[in-house]
Amino acid sequence: MKKSSFSLALLITVQLVIPLVLAGCWDSVELNRRAIVSGVAIDRGEGEAEKFVLSFQVIVADEISGENARGISPVALYTGKGHTMYEALANASRQTARFLSLGHVRVLVISEKLAREGIKDLLDVLERESDTRLTSLIFIAKNQPARDIMSTMTVFSKIPANDLVEKLDTTSKHFGYNYRMEVDDVIRGIQLRGGGPVINGVITDGSREAADTNDNMKTIAPHAVLKVTELAAFKDDRLVGWLKGDAALATALLHNKIKGYPAVIRYPGAGFLAFNVYQSQLEVGVKAADPEHPVFTVKISQQASIKESPNSLDLTSPKTLQNLSPVLIEDTAEKIKAAIETAKKYKSDYIGFGLAMERRDPQGWKKVRDHWEDVFAACEYQIEADAVIRHTDMRSNSFQVNP
Repeated sequence: MKKSSFSLALLITVQLVIPLVLAGCWDSVELNRRAIVSGVAIDRGEGEAEKFVLSFQVIVADEISGENARGISPVALYTGKGHTMYEALANASRQTARFLSLGHVRVLVISEKLAREGIKDLLDVLERESDTRLTSLIFIAKNQPARDIMSTMTVFSKIPANDLVEKLDTTSKHFGYNYRMEVDDVIRGIQLRGGGPVINGVITDGSREAADTNDNMKTIAPHAVLKVTELAAFKDDRLVGWLKGDAALATALLHNKIKGYPAVIRYPGAGFLAFNVYQSQLEVGVKAADPEHPVFTVKISQQASIKESPNSLDLTSPKTLQNLSPVLIEDTAEKIKAAIETAKKYKSDYIGFGLAMERRDPQGWKKVRDHWEDVFAACEYQIEADAVIRHTDMRSNSFQVNP
Protein backbone atom coordinates (compact mmCIF):
# COMPACT_ATOMS: atom_id res chain seq x y z
CA MET A 1 0.00 0.00 0.00
CA LYS A 2 2.88 2.33 0.88
CA LYS A 3 4.64 1.45 -2.39
CA SER A 4 1.50 2.26 -4.37
CA SER A 5 1.09 5.62 -2.61
CA PHE A 6 4.75 6.46 -3.25
CA SER A 7 4.39 5.67 -6.98
CA LEU A 8 1.27 7.83 -7.22
CA ALA A 9 2.99 10.73 -5.47
CA LEU A 10 6.01 10.41 -7.78
CA LEU A 11 3.79 10.39 -10.86
CA ILE A 12 1.94 13.52 -9.72
CA THR A 13 5.25 15.27 -8.98
CA VAL A 14 6.64 14.45 -12.44
CA GLN A 15 3.46 15.70 -14.12
CA LEU A 16 3.71 18.98 -12.23
CA VAL A 17 7.44 19.52 -12.79
CA ILE A 18 7.70 18.63 -16.52
CA PRO A 19 5.38 21.42 -17.75
CA LEU A 20 7.51 23.93 -15.82
CA VAL A 21 10.65 22.69 -17.58
CA LEU A 22 9.05 22.71 -21.04
CA ALA A 23 7.12 25.95 -20.64
CA GLY A 24 7.62 28.61 -23.30
CA CYS A 25 8.33 28.48 -27.05
CA TRP A 26 12.08 28.16 -27.36
CA ASP A 27 12.08 28.83 -31.12
CA SER A 28 9.31 31.42 -31.29
CA VAL A 29 9.58 34.53 -33.47
CA GLU A 30 7.37 37.52 -32.77
CA LEU A 31 5.03 38.65 -35.54
CA ASN A 32 6.71 42.02 -35.85
CA ARG A 33 9.96 40.15 -36.61
CA ARG A 34 8.48 38.06 -39.43
CA ALA A 35 8.35 38.84 -43.15
CA ILE A 36 5.35 36.97 -44.56
CA VAL A 37 6.21 35.41 -47.94
CA SER A 38 3.20 34.99 -50.26
CA GLY A 39 4.97 33.61 -53.33
CA VAL A 40 8.33 32.19 -54.40
CA ALA A 41 9.91 32.27 -57.86
CA ILE A 42 12.67 29.78 -58.65
CA ASP A 43 14.99 30.46 -61.62
CA ARG A 44 18.08 28.78 -63.05
CA GLY A 45 21.18 30.79 -62.29
CA GLU A 46 24.45 31.06 -64.18
CA GLY A 47 26.74 28.12 -63.45
CA GLU A 48 26.59 25.56 -60.66
CA ALA A 49 27.75 27.87 -57.87
CA GLU A 50 24.53 29.87 -58.26
CA LYS A 51 22.30 27.15 -59.67
CA PHE A 52 19.18 28.30 -57.85
CA VAL A 53 17.94 31.90 -57.87
CA LEU A 54 15.07 32.35 -55.41
CA SER A 55 12.87 35.45 -55.41
CA PHE A 56 10.59 35.92 -52.41
CA GLN A 57 7.43 38.02 -52.69
CA VAL A 58 7.11 39.57 -49.23
CA ILE A 59 3.93 41.28 -48.05
CA VAL A 60 4.30 44.86 -46.82
CA ALA A 61 1.71 44.68 -44.03
CA ASP A 62 1.29 48.45 -43.59
CA GLU A 63 0.25 48.86 -47.23
CA ILE A 64 -2.27 46.02 -47.00
CA SER A 65 -3.97 47.15 -43.79
CA GLY A 66 -4.16 50.77 -44.88
CA GLU A 67 -3.74 52.20 -41.36
CA ASN A 68 -0.12 53.27 -41.81
CA ALA A 69 0.06 53.13 -45.61
CA ARG A 70 2.80 55.18 -47.23
CA GLY A 71 1.62 54.76 -50.82
CA ILE A 72 4.40 52.34 -51.73
CA SER A 73 4.18 48.88 -53.30
CA PRO A 74 2.13 46.36 -51.24
CA VAL A 75 4.79 43.70 -51.83
CA ALA A 76 8.56 43.63 -52.03
CA LEU A 77 10.83 41.17 -53.84
CA TYR A 78 14.02 39.81 -52.33
CA THR A 79 16.38 37.52 -54.24
CA GLY A 80 19.00 35.04 -53.10
CA LYS A 81 21.37 32.79 -55.04
CA GLY A 82 23.10 29.55 -54.17
CA HIS A 83 24.24 26.11 -55.19
CA THR A 84 21.29 24.67 -53.23
CA MET A 85 17.83 25.93 -52.39
CA TYR A 86 18.67 26.30 -48.72
CA GLU A 87 21.78 28.33 -49.49
CA ALA A 88 19.77 30.64 -51.74
CA LEU A 89 17.23 31.13 -48.95
CA ALA A 90 20.01 31.98 -46.51
CA ASN A 91 21.51 34.52 -48.93
CA ALA A 92 18.12 36.18 -49.46
CA SER A 93 17.74 36.64 -45.70
CA ARG A 94 20.76 38.95 -45.72
CA GLN A 95 18.68 41.57 -47.52
CA THR A 96 15.75 41.77 -45.11
CA ALA A 97 15.52 42.99 -41.53
CA ARG A 98 12.99 40.26 -40.68
CA PHE A 99 12.86 36.48 -40.75
CA LEU A 100 11.44 35.13 -44.02
CA SER A 101 8.34 33.19 -42.99
CA LEU A 102 7.40 30.52 -45.57
CA GLY A 103 4.32 29.15 -43.81
CA HIS A 104 1.92 31.28 -45.89
CA VAL A 105 3.36 30.70 -49.36
CA ARG A 106 0.42 30.25 -51.76
CA VAL A 107 2.28 30.10 -55.08
CA LEU A 108 5.53 28.60 -56.33
CA VAL A 109 6.64 29.52 -59.85
CA ILE A 110 9.46 27.62 -61.57
CA SER A 111 11.14 28.88 -64.72
CA GLU A 112 10.88 26.77 -67.89
CA LYS A 113 14.68 26.65 -68.14
CA LEU A 114 15.00 25.03 -64.71
CA ALA A 115 11.99 22.74 -65.33
CA ARG A 116 13.66 21.31 -68.44
CA GLU A 117 16.74 20.41 -66.38
CA GLY A 118 14.74 18.76 -63.59
CA ILE A 119 12.90 19.78 -60.43
CA LYS A 120 13.58 16.87 -58.05
CA ASP A 121 16.10 18.77 -55.94
CA LEU A 122 13.86 21.73 -55.21
CA LEU A 123 10.86 19.50 -54.46
CA ASP A 124 12.94 17.59 -51.91
CA VAL A 125 13.57 20.84 -50.06
CA LEU A 126 9.88 21.81 -50.15
CA GLU A 127 8.86 18.42 -48.78
CA ARG A 128 11.55 18.38 -46.10
CA GLU A 129 11.30 21.95 -44.80
CA SER A 130 8.88 22.19 -41.87
CA ASP A 131 7.86 25.79 -42.63
CA THR A 132 6.65 25.19 -46.19
CA ARG A 133 3.25 23.79 -47.18
CA LEU A 134 2.65 21.00 -49.67
CA THR A 135 -0.69 22.63 -50.51
CA SER A 136 1.00 25.59 -52.23
CA LEU A 137 0.05 25.88 -55.90
CA ILE A 138 2.83 25.32 -58.41
CA PHE A 139 3.27 26.91 -61.86
CA ILE A 140 5.80 26.91 -64.69
CA ALA A 141 6.77 30.31 -66.16
CA LYS A 142 6.69 29.81 -69.93
CA ASN A 143 9.50 31.40 -71.96
CA GLN A 144 10.37 33.91 -69.26
CA PRO A 145 12.02 34.11 -65.83
CA ALA A 146 9.85 33.09 -62.90
CA ARG A 147 10.89 36.33 -61.19
CA ASP A 148 8.84 38.27 -63.78
CA ILE A 149 5.68 36.57 -62.54
CA MET A 150 6.31 37.51 -58.93
CA SER A 151 7.06 41.14 -59.86
CA THR A 152 3.87 41.87 -61.83
CA MET A 153 1.40 44.17 -60.11
CA THR A 154 -2.26 43.19 -60.52
CA VAL A 155 -5.60 44.98 -60.44
CA PHE A 156 -7.89 42.60 -58.54
CA SER A 157 -5.52 41.87 -55.67
CA LYS A 158 -2.79 43.90 -54.05
CA ILE A 159 -0.76 40.71 -53.71
CA PRO A 160 0.18 39.19 -57.11
CA ALA A 161 0.37 35.65 -55.70
CA ASN A 162 -3.25 35.89 -54.51
CA ASP A 163 -4.35 37.19 -57.91
CA LEU A 164 -2.79 34.15 -59.58
CA VAL A 165 -4.59 31.77 -57.22
CA GLU A 166 -7.93 33.44 -57.88
CA LYS A 167 -7.38 33.37 -61.66
CA LEU A 168 -6.75 29.62 -61.50
CA ASP A 169 -9.88 29.01 -59.41
CA THR A 170 -11.99 31.01 -61.87
CA THR A 171 -10.79 29.31 -65.03
CA SER A 172 -10.94 25.81 -63.52
CA LYS A 173 -14.62 26.24 -62.61
CA HIS A 174 -15.88 27.65 -65.86
CA PHE A 175 -13.60 27.74 -68.84
CA GLY A 176 -11.37 24.74 -69.33
CA TYR A 177 -8.41 22.61 -68.62
CA ASN A 178 -6.42 24.46 -65.94
CA TYR A 179 -6.97 23.04 -62.47
CA ARG A 180 -5.35 23.19 -59.02
CA MET A 181 -1.95 21.49 -58.93
CA GLU A 182 -0.28 21.52 -55.53
CA VAL A 183 3.28 20.64 -54.59
CA ASP A 184 2.12 17.28 -53.21
CA ASP A 185 0.37 16.46 -56.52
CA VAL A 186 3.59 17.13 -58.42
CA ILE A 187 5.66 14.97 -56.08
CA ARG A 188 3.24 12.05 -56.55
CA GLY A 189 3.24 12.64 -60.30
CA ILE A 190 7.03 12.35 -60.47
CA GLN A 191 6.81 8.97 -58.75
CA LEU A 192 4.63 7.51 -61.53
CA ARG A 193 6.51 4.79 -63.41
CA GLY A 194 7.18 5.94 -66.96
CA GLY A 195 5.11 9.07 -66.41
CA GLY A 196 5.24 12.43 -64.71
CA PRO A 197 3.12 15.33 -63.53
CA VAL A 198 1.36 18.04 -65.50
CA ILE A 199 1.69 21.59 -64.21
CA ASN A 200 -0.10 24.82 -65.10
CA GLY A 201 1.83 27.34 -67.13
CA VAL A 202 1.79 31.08 -66.46
CA ILE A 203 3.02 34.13 -68.36
CA THR A 204 3.12 37.89 -68.01
CA ASP A 205 1.30 39.18 -71.06
CA GLY A 206 2.19 42.74 -72.04
CA SER A 207 4.90 45.25 -71.27
CA ARG A 208 7.53 44.16 -68.76
CA GLU A 209 8.76 47.73 -68.23
CA ALA A 210 5.57 48.80 -66.46
CA ALA A 211 4.61 45.45 -64.94
CA ASP A 212 6.31 45.97 -61.58
CA THR A 213 5.00 49.47 -60.83
CA ASN A 214 1.79 50.78 -59.28
CA ASP A 215 1.09 52.50 -62.61
CA ASN A 216 0.16 49.08 -63.99
CA MET A 217 -2.97 49.22 -61.80
CA LYS A 218 -3.98 52.79 -62.60
CA THR A 219 -4.96 52.41 -66.26
CA ILE A 220 -8.16 50.99 -67.79
CA ALA A 221 -6.04 48.61 -69.87
CA PRO A 222 -3.20 47.32 -67.65
CA HIS A 223 0.23 47.38 -69.27
CA ALA A 224 0.87 43.79 -68.16
CA VAL A 225 -1.45 41.00 -67.04
CA LEU A 226 -0.77 37.69 -65.31
CA LYS A 227 -2.26 34.92 -67.43
CA VAL A 228 -2.71 31.22 -66.69
CA THR A 229 -1.78 29.42 -69.89
CA GLU A 230 -0.98 25.95 -71.25
CA LEU A 231 -0.15 22.74 -69.36
CA ALA A 232 3.48 21.72 -68.91
CA ALA A 233 3.90 17.97 -69.53
CA PHE A 234 6.69 16.19 -67.65
CA LYS A 235 8.54 12.93 -68.00
CA ASP A 236 9.83 12.02 -64.56
CA ASP A 237 10.91 15.42 -63.21
CA ARG A 238 11.74 17.11 -66.52
CA LEU A 239 9.56 19.27 -68.72
CA VAL A 240 9.21 17.65 -72.17
CA GLY A 241 6.58 19.81 -73.85
CA TRP A 242 3.56 22.08 -73.62
CA LEU A 243 -0.04 20.93 -74.02
CA LYS A 244 -2.63 23.28 -75.49
CA GLY A 245 -6.02 23.09 -77.14
CA ASP A 246 -7.61 19.66 -77.46
CA ALA A 247 -4.58 17.79 -76.05
CA ALA A 248 -4.58 19.90 -72.87
CA LEU A 249 -8.35 19.77 -72.42
CA ALA A 250 -8.57 16.01 -72.82
CA THR A 251 -5.58 15.49 -70.50
CA ALA A 252 -7.62 17.22 -67.79
CA LEU A 253 -10.61 15.05 -68.76
CA LEU A 254 -8.49 11.91 -68.36
CA HIS A 255 -7.64 13.08 -64.84
CA ASN A 256 -11.33 13.79 -64.11
CA LYS A 257 -10.45 17.39 -63.24
CA ILE A 258 -12.77 19.22 -65.63
CA LYS A 259 -15.67 21.06 -63.99
CA GLY A 260 -16.95 22.68 -67.16
CA TYR A 261 -15.73 23.82 -70.56
CA PRO A 262 -17.05 25.32 -73.80
CA ALA A 263 -17.26 23.08 -76.88
CA VAL A 264 -17.59 24.79 -80.27
CA ILE A 265 -18.70 22.44 -83.05
CA ARG A 266 -19.46 22.86 -86.72
CA TYR A 267 -22.80 21.26 -87.59
CA PRO A 268 -23.45 20.47 -91.28
CA GLY A 269 -25.68 23.10 -92.81
CA ALA A 270 -26.02 25.12 -89.59
CA GLY A 271 -22.60 26.66 -89.02
CA PHE A 272 -21.06 26.68 -85.56
CA LEU A 273 -22.82 25.80 -82.31
CA ALA A 274 -21.48 26.39 -78.81
CA PHE A 275 -22.11 23.99 -75.93
CA ASN A 276 -21.38 24.19 -72.23
CA VAL A 277 -20.23 20.74 -71.13
CA TYR A 278 -20.96 21.02 -67.42
CA GLN A 279 -20.51 17.41 -66.33
CA SER A 280 -17.98 14.79 -67.40
CA GLN A 281 -17.23 11.41 -65.86
CA LEU A 282 -14.39 9.31 -67.25
CA GLU A 283 -13.11 5.82 -66.45
CA VAL A 284 -10.09 3.98 -67.81
CA GLY A 285 -10.21 0.21 -68.08
CA VAL A 286 -7.68 -2.26 -69.44
CA LYS A 287 -7.51 -5.76 -70.88
CA ALA A 288 -4.09 -7.20 -70.16
CA ALA A 289 -4.06 -10.87 -71.15
CA ASP A 290 -0.57 -10.06 -72.42
CA PRO A 291 0.98 -7.41 -70.14
CA GLU A 292 3.36 -6.40 -72.91
CA HIS A 293 0.42 -5.48 -75.17
CA PRO A 294 -2.40 -4.06 -73.03
CA VAL A 295 -5.56 -2.64 -74.59
CA PHE A 296 -7.08 0.33 -72.76
CA THR A 297 -10.71 1.40 -72.86
CA VAL A 298 -11.61 5.01 -72.13
CA LYS A 299 -15.30 5.45 -71.24
CA ILE A 300 -16.66 8.96 -70.87
CA SER A 301 -20.19 10.25 -70.30
CA GLN A 302 -21.09 13.94 -70.51
CA GLN A 303 -23.99 16.30 -70.03
CA ALA A 304 -24.20 19.57 -71.90
CA SER A 305 -26.39 22.55 -72.67
CA ILE A 306 -26.62 24.68 -75.80
CA LYS A 307 -25.16 28.16 -75.34
CA GLU A 308 -25.22 29.49 -78.90
CA SER A 309 -27.26 28.43 -81.90
CA PRO A 310 -27.32 31.35 -84.38
CA ASN A 311 -29.14 29.38 -87.07
CA SER A 312 -32.52 28.01 -88.06
CA LEU A 313 -32.32 24.69 -86.19
CA ASP A 314 -35.60 23.72 -84.52
CA LEU A 315 -34.45 23.24 -80.94
CA THR A 316 -37.98 22.57 -79.75
CA SER A 317 -37.77 19.17 -81.41
CA PRO A 318 -36.26 16.35 -79.29
CA LYS A 319 -35.05 14.81 -82.54
CA THR A 320 -32.86 17.84 -83.24
CA LEU A 321 -31.15 17.51 -79.86
CA GLN A 322 -30.69 13.79 -80.44
CA ASN A 323 -29.03 14.53 -83.79
CA LEU A 324 -26.66 17.01 -82.13
CA SER A 325 -25.45 14.51 -79.52
CA PRO A 326 -23.39 12.36 -81.95
CA VAL A 327 -21.56 15.47 -83.14
CA LEU A 328 -20.61 16.33 -79.57
CA ILE A 329 -19.61 12.71 -78.93
CA GLU A 330 -17.34 12.70 -81.97
CA ASP A 331 -15.74 15.96 -80.87
CA THR A 332 -15.02 14.56 -77.39
CA ALA A 333 -13.53 11.36 -78.82
CA GLU A 334 -11.22 13.36 -81.09
CA LYS A 335 -10.02 15.43 -78.14
CA ILE A 336 -9.21 12.33 -76.06
CA LYS A 337 -7.41 10.77 -79.00
CA ALA A 338 -5.29 13.92 -79.37
CA ALA A 339 -4.33 13.78 -75.67
CA ILE A 340 -3.35 10.09 -75.77
CA GLU A 341 -1.35 10.44 -78.99
CA THR A 342 0.51 13.45 -77.58
CA ALA A 343 1.43 11.52 -74.42
CA LYS A 344 2.60 8.56 -76.51
CA LYS A 345 4.73 10.91 -78.63
CA TYR A 346 6.44 12.20 -75.48
CA LYS A 347 6.71 8.60 -74.16
CA SER A 348 5.42 9.86 -70.83
CA ASP A 349 2.37 8.33 -69.15
CA TYR A 350 1.23 11.50 -67.39
CA ILE A 351 -2.37 10.54 -68.29
CA GLY A 352 -2.38 7.62 -65.82
CA PHE A 353 -2.73 4.47 -67.97
CA GLY A 354 -0.08 2.77 -65.83
CA LEU A 355 -2.16 3.30 -62.69
CA ALA A 356 -5.13 1.60 -64.38
CA MET A 357 -2.86 -1.28 -65.40
CA GLU A 358 -1.51 -1.66 -61.87
CA ARG A 359 -5.02 -1.76 -60.36
CA ARG A 360 -6.37 -4.22 -62.94
CA ASP A 361 -3.43 -6.64 -63.09
CA PRO A 362 -0.84 -6.16 -60.29
CA GLN A 363 1.15 -9.24 -61.30
CA GLY A 364 1.27 -8.23 -64.94
CA TRP A 365 2.26 -4.71 -63.93
CA LYS A 366 5.34 -6.01 -62.13
CA LYS A 367 6.52 -7.52 -65.42
CA VAL A 368 6.34 -4.28 -67.38
CA ARG A 369 6.79 -1.46 -64.87
CA ASP A 370 10.56 -1.17 -65.42
CA HIS A 371 10.05 -0.50 -69.15
CA TRP A 372 6.53 0.90 -69.01
CA GLU A 373 7.34 3.95 -71.14
CA ASP A 374 8.04 1.65 -74.11
CA VAL A 375 4.91 -0.46 -73.50
CA PHE A 376 2.81 2.68 -73.13
CA ALA A 377 4.13 4.23 -76.34
CA ALA A 378 2.97 1.17 -78.31
CA CYS A 379 -0.27 0.35 -76.46
CA GLU A 380 -3.70 0.18 -78.11
CA TYR A 381 -6.78 1.97 -76.86
CA GLN A 382 -10.50 2.34 -77.52
CA ILE A 383 -12.72 5.32 -76.79
CA GLU A 384 -16.37 4.92 -75.82
CA ALA A 385 -18.05 8.30 -75.49
CA ASP A 386 -21.62 9.26 -74.68
CA ALA A 387 -23.21 12.70 -74.40
CA VAL A 388 -26.67 14.03 -73.56
CA ILE A 389 -27.83 17.57 -74.33
CA ARG A 390 -30.05 18.37 -71.36
CA HIS A 391 -31.41 21.82 -72.18
CA THR A 392 -31.11 24.99 -74.26
CA ASP A 393 -30.83 27.51 -71.40
CA MET A 394 -33.27 30.45 -71.27
CA ARG A 395 -34.93 29.90 -74.64
CA SER A 396 -35.36 27.21 -77.25
CA ASN A 397 -35.18 28.50 -80.83
CA SER A 398 -33.13 31.52 -81.78
CA PHE A 399 -35.05 34.70 -82.60
CA GLN A 400 -33.60 34.29 -86.08
CA VAL A 401 -35.95 31.34 -86.71
CA ASN A 402 -39.01 33.59 -86.64
CA PRO A 403 -38.92 36.34 -89.28
